[in-house]
Formats: sequence, structure tokens, C-alpha cells
Amino acid sequence: MDVRNLPKARPAHLILPRLDVRPGAQSDNPKQFRSDLRSPGPMASELMDRVVWFIPVSYRDYNNMPASVWIRCQQLIPYLEQRNIRCAVNQSDDEAEIAVFVRWQDEQAYNLARRMKQKGKRIVFDLCVNYFDETGLFDGGYGTTAKQVSEARRMIEMADTVTCASAYIAERAREFHSWVEYLPDSIDHRHFCYRKPVRDFYRPRLRAIWSGTASKARELEPILPLLQRMGMELVIISDRDPGLKSSGWIWERNVQYHFVPWRYELFPTSILEGEVCVVHRKVNDPYNQGHSSFKIGVFMAQGVPAIASPVPSYQELLGNGTGGRLSSSMEDWEAAFNEVVNDRDILARWSHEACQTMEAYRTERIVEQYIRLFNQLS
Repeated sequence: MDVRNLPKARPAHLILPRLDVRPGAQSDNPKQFRSDLRSPGPMASELMDRVVWFIPVSYRDYNNMPASVWIRCQQLIPYLEQRNIRCAVNQSDDEAEIAVFVRWQDEQAYNLARRMKQKGKRIVFDLCVNYFDETGLFDGGYGTTAKQVSEARRMIEMADTVTCASAYIAERAREFHSWVEYLPDSIDHRHFCYRKPVRDFYRPRLRAIWSGTASKARELEPILPLLQRMGMELVIISDRDPGLKSSGWIWERNVQYHFVPWRYELFPTSILEGEVCVVHRKVNDPYNQGHSSFKIGVFMAQGVPAIASPVPSYQELLGNGTGGRLSSSMEDWEAAFNEVVNDRDILARWSHEACQTMEAYRTERIVEQYIRLFNQLS
């Protein structure tokens, strides 16, 4: 598909070129790493505060970096610059007052943070994973290791403040640092700008939809028999086909679903291919408890309701019973699926409620929280 033919063309700063600048490297051109992020706003000479962001990748293609990096760094920068906050990425900017480390905490990051602090910079360490509790690696290669826990705690000791993607992580961080801020993941409505058509909720077969890395798709397997029994289709948006299977006591079989390759520029329209977002997760381990709300929030922002396990951040969005349902047991999941299959009006109502809920998480609103923090640090 030629993305140039899609309706509502994305702003130019959303499709970003590769720039080979190593984290912490000094660029010959101080505007090199930020020139493509400029949004209409004040000229550089009018920009007052300076913030340098350090991330673990040296390129700017959203399709090839961890989602948390563009969620908690890249997509914030145009909005910050509109508010007179000049931003650089992966540059040792001597004029910057504040250095923010996002998804980068190894030995190189620690040494750079220490050098920056010795120069009088204020250090912000951003956490989007619960690196306080070692879980080991789960099937699929994710989880937290002893090394990651040790690295994170050392960065926390170095930091002036710690920012966290979920209230749960923030609660754990306060056990190790006196200044912790909960700054939720945001939804960029310039990019995620579509609205789920109400008529879709009345189609003959409802489509459950899920998005994430293929290694985590197996979390859906406990609810696959329920979807099949309810006659609901399944749409998977992922980096690769996860090859889902449904298992019983003595059998295992492939599951039919529609696979949609994940691409940042196509993600907003891909979201509209389902009527209800489903996120099943085990909530008895600290890794899953630390997840941010983005996984369901990005669907809700475009009017796709969610049925999800009671991860703390999902409770933040769905806990009042609007915009979807929280499901703690298989009985809850079955009841929720029964509800939406037999009462399509509830999906239409949830869709409206979901959009209203997500207004508070618009990027321009979350950026206000960052600005207040930066002002406190300056």
C-alpha cells in the first residue's frame, strides 16, 4: 500500500529519517538531530529552556525503535518546542540545563549521566518498565533481570528526579527516591486522529483487536476459545505473525485470525479494523503490574472500547465502568463478550466514553506536566 494515498496525510515530522548519531556524541551541526522535528512555532532564537534527551537508538524511524522511545520522547518534542523548550537528542549539549534518559541505563548511560551531573546538569531518569523487581525472562524473552534491576537503581541514585509511565512504577520508585513524578504515556492526536464509525459496532460479526510485539501475543491464548465460542473474529496488529494456537487438555490447534503488520504510519487506520480491544494479561507478577495504559489507551482515543485484565494502569482508564470492562477471571471475560455480542448499543456508548476519557491523555496536555517539571528543575 502506498501510504501517500491514505486520507488525512500525516505531518512531515512523523516519518523520520535515519540519523547516525551515537548517544552522547557531539554533533558537528547542533541542529542536525532536531531539524526534522520542528513544528510551526517560535524561531530558535526565541527558544529559552534547553533539554537534551538520551535514548538507546541512533536513528529516528519509529518503525524500528522501541515504542516506548517514541511515546516518551520523540512525539513530545514538537509540542515542547512549540512551548519554547528547545530539545536535542543524543547530543552532549553544554547549553542544556536538563538531561533526560529514556530506556537507557547501562554502563555507558551511567557514565554519561555522571559527567552531565558534574557539569551541573539536572538529571531525569525515565522509567516505563518496573525495574525494581527481578522476574527473570518469560517465554518470549521479556521480563526483568538482576542486571537491569542493578542498573536502574544506580541510575536512580544519580538522578535528580525519576519520571514513571505508570502509577504502579511510581509507587515502587518512591521507595528509592524522594522526588518521583508519574507522567502517563500520551496519545498524539495529530497522528491518532481517526474516529471509529458507530455503524461498525452493528456488523454481523464483531472483531476483537489486539496490538503488540509478537512475543507477547501468547498472553491472548486463554481467551481464544471464548472468542471462537462467541463467534467473534480476531485481528492481530504486530511486528510479525505470532502463530497463535488454542490449547486444551490433550489438544492444540492453530487459531484463525487476521494479521495486520504494524507500521507507525498505518497504525491509526489499522486500529479501526476492530470493534473492541482485548488485552489479557497475568496480573500476579510485578512486570505486568507496571505496564502503562498506552496499549488500551491508543485504541480508546480513537473510539475503540477495551476489555482488559485489571492491570493498575488499565484500571485507571476503565475502573469507573465506562469505555469498556475490566475482567479478572474467565467468567468475567465470558460475561463481557456476551454483553457486547448481544448489546451492540453498549459498544457505541463505550466508544463515546472512551474518547472522553482519553482527552486527558492528549500529548499537548501531558506535555504541560513535563513543562512544570522542567521549570521546577531549572
